[in-house]
Amino acid sequence: MNNTIFGSTRNLLFLFIFALLPLSFSLQSCSGGMVPQDLYSLEQNMSLKADVLSLMKRGGKNFTSVSDDVMNLKNRMNDLISYERDKGEKNIKTVKMLETMMDPNQKLLGGFLNRWETDGKLEGPFIKEAAKVVTKNFDKIINLENKKKKA
Repeated sequence: MNNTIFGSTRNLLFLFIFALLPLSFSLQSCSGGMVPQDLYSLEQNMSLKADVLSLMKRGGKNFTSVSDDVMNLKNRMNDLISYERDKGEKNIKTVKMLETMMDPNQKLLGGFLNRWETDGKLEGPFIKEAAKVVTKNFDKIINLENKKKKA
């Protein structure tokens, strides 16, 4: 009889197939589940966050006076989304977070810009609250990039 610490050879084989093998696959998917950290992405997100907050502070002004700045910001965000999307399926979480940020139907940056354009001007308390929410979401994106393994 082939006895081991785990009982028989058959029990050892069973343990390997149903416990250790799946564990090794899950560990591999955790380590390889994200693209490596990208300093360009990190810098762009931090720069965009600062520029977005600066623009949001101007929400009390008439939208037409800042429409060129808004368009420039939207273009930069769309460029970053395209850049992140080009990294492939392993970067989908970052892409989805950025897309949600820019969605005009969400209560994030896209919704703020949409409301500003529709209403013409925004009130101070609304601007402050919206800026807090947008800041938190940019911080989540930046933290996600920081958690990625350095290449």
